[in-house]
Amino acid sequence: MSDTVTITESKMLSGKIQLPAFFVGLLRVIGPPGLRLLGACVQFLSTVMIARQLGDQNSADFFFWAAVLTTFAPVATYGMEHLVLRAVPRLKESDSSQKLERYLSSVRSFTLGLSALIGVLLFSYAIFRNGGEAGGFQFWQLLIPVALGAMALLLISGEALKGLSHPVAGIFFSHFVPVTLFCGLIALNIDRLSSPFLIAIYSAAYVFALFIIRFSPSKTMRSNQFSIPDCSQLKTTFAEGFSVFSVNMLGALCYIIPLMILDFSREASEVAYVTTSFRISILFAILATAIHGVYAPSLSRAAEKRGNRREIWRVYRKTTLMTLLTLIVPFGVGIAFPDFVMSVFGEAFRSGSETLRLLLIGGMISLCLGPTLQLLLMTGNTKLLARLGVVKLILVSVLSLVLIPQFGGIGMVSSMAVVMILEAVTGLAMVARQLALESPKPSTTP
Repeated sequence: MSDTVTITESKMLSGKIQLPAFFVGLLRVIGPPGLRLLGACVQFLSTVMIARQLGDQNSADFFFWAAVLTTFAPVATYGMEHLVLRAVPRLKESDSSQKLERYLSSVRSFTLGLSALIGVLLFSYAIFRNGGEAGGFQFWQLLIPVALGAMALLLISGEALKGLSHPVAGIFFSHFVPVTLFCGLIALNIDRLSSPFLIAIYSAAYVFALFIIRFSPSKTMRSNQFSIPDCSQLKTTFAEGFSVFSVNMLGALCYIIPLMILDFSREASEVAYVTTSFRISILFAILATAIHGVYAPSLSRAAEKRGNRREIWRVYRKTTLMTLLTLIVPFGVGIAFPDFVMSVFGEAFRSGSETLRLLLIGGMISLCLGPTLQLLLMTGNTKLLARLGVVKLILVSVLSLVLIPQFGGIGMVSSMAVVMILEAVTGLAMVARQLALESPKPSTTP
């Protein structure tokens, strides 16, 4: 007995006994979404401090522009963050560091140019929106393009770090650092807060995060940040990115149109608890996306080789299983006790319990189907994804017009859930057919 203990202890001291691979993998999967969740909590704390200090009237301008910048940041990347996540692992595998650095610097330059263009438009709108007050132009409006550019570049760099096998660092530098710094600056200047001041420190937080991401674990982040893309690369970027850009726009419309119909046809109280239910479900979606991002490089490498169907499905099944293992408990609590979850926001929000339950059931079904969006992207089916998005938008709009006036929030959630599941099933079936056709046929010669 003592001999066995001594041998075991010596192995532990020498590092030969390690945690089971399953638990190591689980910790690696939980790390990125856990950090993302922590960042979301910090953002929530910032919102509480601003709302309590300024009230609804004085904080309105900041919340408006923060929402605008958050919405436009993925648009300003032209969808390139998804393509970076696919391309970086492949370039890394080729052992060509110069080619990888050149690719990232060109993508950053393209993103900076597009974000500057959108930023100028937003700057012009800010002057127009404020035309009746203080002559229209104010200094803080110049910070809108700056903040947008920093946010878009951080999205690109964060996805690049994930592709370089640093998923935790990607979320830490691109999300956690800026939101934590912003929260800290609010706490230090709580008595000086105003909407222009908040926009200034909001911009400063993202610019500072963009600077310190150069000190991330990957040496690639410390290389030349910008370079002029050549004509052929620009054409390729426009061609590849347009489909993802369209998908982003169509996805946004699939949420906005039903919400507008609900807003026009139902009471304001119903709109309030439905949007609260969506905030909770979106939190689950963020966690699932973070887990999918951990396995995205492996899926990209598997999809690079034609006829590699078995490896692609192996990675896909593993991603789906790890996501379910991580999120099944919080999903189960939300589905079983939606009344309790909604009561956290106040007794009036209990009316949205069935809406939340239906949203989470739809989300659970989507989890079981796996990361279909990433599968379509990694297998080069961006055009198919865009076509599915157009069909999804049409179906959601029609179903919303029929169901929402009669069933309200339940009708809105039902129409979105049904179409989302149909899109995932259709995408999976078409990719499976494509991979089957690409797989080498078994030899029939004797």
